Amino acid sequence: MNLQDIYQLYKECHTPLHVQKHMKKVAEIATHMAKKIHENGYKVNVKKVRDLALIHDLMKAIVFKKNAAHTFMENPTKKDVQMWEKWKKKYNKNDIEATSKILRTKKEAYLAEAVMSQQFDAITSKKHPLKTLEEKIVYYADKRVAHTEFVSLKNRLQEGYKRYNGNKKKSQKTKNVELAIHMLEEELLSMAGEKI
Repeated sequence: MNLQDIYQLYKECHTPLHVQKHMKKVAEIATHMAKKIHENGYKVNVKKVRDLALIHDLMKAIVFKKNAAHTFMENPTKKDVQMWEKWKKKYNKNDIEATSKILRTKKEAYLAEAVMSQQFDAITSKKHPLKTLEEKIVYYADKRVAHTEFVSLKNRLQEGYKRYNGNKKKSQKTKNVELAIHMLEEELLSMAGEKI
């Protein structure tokens, strides 16, 4: 996809501005890392990394609690709110699946498949695992960006967990996912040859 196509998708999908900003920051971090890894002799498609990072949360508004998206989005229109509510029902609040289906209608088979690997538990999933280096880089970069701020992996995991789960005790599954993410960090930073 080219950038114009991606930005057009933001309009068509009524993607909240704060989510767009988040994806752009993730793309900045992921692209930087992909370039470093490529420079160190690993085969990685930097454009695929950029594109996946720029669309991974395309339909995020459908998982927000009522009015959460409105809080961050400058002046949401009535149409924005109507579309989010419609898609929440249509896609059963599964933003990743919704994004994948929309990408398939745009004949973007690679991105439609790759975005399925961007769910939180993908790193330990058998159904939609991280299969490519490009998917791993975007998945990791997303775990380093809280909203639009570049933060430590530890802080991001804590912030993300609290945002979606409150004070609920972490399950063993979540602990296993977080451990696997820390291991992925070591792997990717080693390949990049530097800390980011």
